[in-house]
Amino acid sequence: METNEKTMLIDKRYTCPVCDKQIRAKAVKSNTARFVNTMADLRPIYSNINVTKYDAVCCPNCGYAALTQNFSNTSQTQRKLIQDKIQSNYKSHEETACDFYTTEMAISRMKMALLCTITKEAKSSEAGYVCLKISWLYQDLADEVPEDAPDAASKKEMYLKEAHNAAMKSYEYLSNARVHEDYPIAGMNETTLDYLLSYLAYEKGDYQTAMQYLSGVVSNRSTSPRLKDKALDLKDLIAQAKES
Repeated sequence: METNEKTMLIDKRYTCPVCDKQIRAKAVKSNTARFVNTMADLRPIYSNINVTKYDAVCCPNCGYAALTQNFSNTSQTQRKLIQDKIQSNYKSHEETACDFYTTEMAISRMKMALLCTITKEAKSSEAGYVCLKISWLYQDLADEVPEDAPDAASKKEMYLKEAHNAAMKSYEYLSNARVHEDYPIAGMNETTLDYLLSYLAYEKGDYQTAMQYLSGVVSNRSTSPRLKDKALDLKDLIAQAKES
């Protein structure tokens, strides 16, 4: 994948809303990513590139970072918070030259986005979605560990633990968003969010709450066939977990 990955990327220009500097971040060219499937936690899988690696934009001048769709959407109050709490302690540097972002680089960028999201006191849904993407990236990192590496098992275990921790933070934020925010929440409608919360509750081991979220997804006539199939698969997993 790495050989062809750089050919699927462009250097996209942005204006940082905090320091007004012109910056660039790598982005996936339109219509190049070949979608394969969505995992149980809604992690998207593509055959030729990991799109999630390019979902965060970071300013190397002031340290401001956010998901691409939220990068420019900052209020004056939020910009002041970033300037006071991030930029004042940030060491400006040139953007590191590279052909593509490694998964480790992507995690670092996404963690900076999370720090800034919390610092600017953004909605719970935004923080929850960043945490979810961090969880996805750690799962990707675990998938990348060579099977014949001498410490493969311990590395995978460590990355999957980080993925689980990020998923649980996502669960906290998105559960709060469900109560206090209007739909769409992090780009999700009600049934999609309830399915995701059900899966995260299942991962937490809270099977009763998982079933409560899931019941509405299965019974809702507006639920897409694909999501309903996932919900039924999850229902089976929860039932098996409760019996064990």
